[in-house]
Amino acid sequence: MPHKNTIPVRKKPSYVLKGEIPKTKFKDGLTSIKVDLIHWPDESIHLSSYAFQQATWANNPYVPGVNPKKDHKLLSNLNIAAFQGNGLPLSLELYDFVFSISGITRIVTHQIVRNRIGATYSQQCSGDKDWRHHDVLVPRSLYKNKPLYKQFQHNVLTSKKIYADMLDTMDIPILDARRILPHCLETFIYVKFNLVTLISFIQKRDCTQTQEPEMVIVARKMRKVILKRFPFLKKLLENKCQSGNCFYTKSDRLTGTSMFIPDSIHDFDYNKKNFIYNKTVFEMVYDLPPVRTEKYIGFKKI
Repeated sequence: MPHKNTIPVRKKPSYVLKGEIPKTKFKDGLTSIKVDLIHWPDESIHLSSYAFQQATWANNPYVPGVNPKKDHKLLSNLNIAAFQGNGLPLSLELYDFVFSISGITRIVTHQIVRNRIGATYSQQCSGDKDWRHHDVLVPRSLYKNKPLYKQFQHNVLTSKKIYADMLDTMDIPILDARRILPHCLETFIYVKFNLVTLISFIQKRDCTQTQEPEMVIVARKMRKVILKRFPFLKKLLENKCQSGNCFYTKSDRLTGTSMFIPDSIHDFDYNKKNFIYNKTVFEMVYDLPPVRTEKYIGFKKI
């Protein structure tokens, strides 16, 4: 089919920012993380949860909405045993939560989307969106080493400049140009978990001994925003490390990559030679000074 000038030009959701010099902000990789709860179950779901909980022993099905007086009475004194870790857990799958998670890298979004059951995702794309102005999330361990940090900054700025140059040719698709982008660029993702998946996710990811620090902060912020609205879920979302029930504590602790020597929570008798680093993750990451924000236009610091 031929090109026709008479066909209306439609506004695109995203454009190549041709000719724009990349703007870059270097920021602390831990304090930049933000988690917002943007959708949560309303009170009516409790009635369905009650129906699930009682179905095994009921003579007739209870249908919410048929008898408003009964519904009101149940809600005024409702006890969902599954919230205390008792009874049938089926009803927990009825509770859906949607999060906006930002200030993270694609390293972390890749870990998040490994949870497939009871989950739905939508995230910022690098295949059809110009990323030349994306900010940089800096690890504190790298920031501490000033000579290497300067090299890191130069490498990131160079990569972004080449990326922009490739896009500006209008002959290299965004799909191809993105291959030069570093892993440290900031992005975001929307996450929908049902309660069962959320419990599993937080209990696994909130472990400083096995999880990437950025991932740990995400899990803890997810717990915080949930408990702000649903404090009765505290028992289900509790940190398993504190009680000695996390995977790392209960398993052979030298299975797989034993990276950091144990912190105070996961302490046990060990030989330092069995670990990659002779320091705890707190010494190497969490307890280091935060990264000071710096802004650049191209290679020029402003």
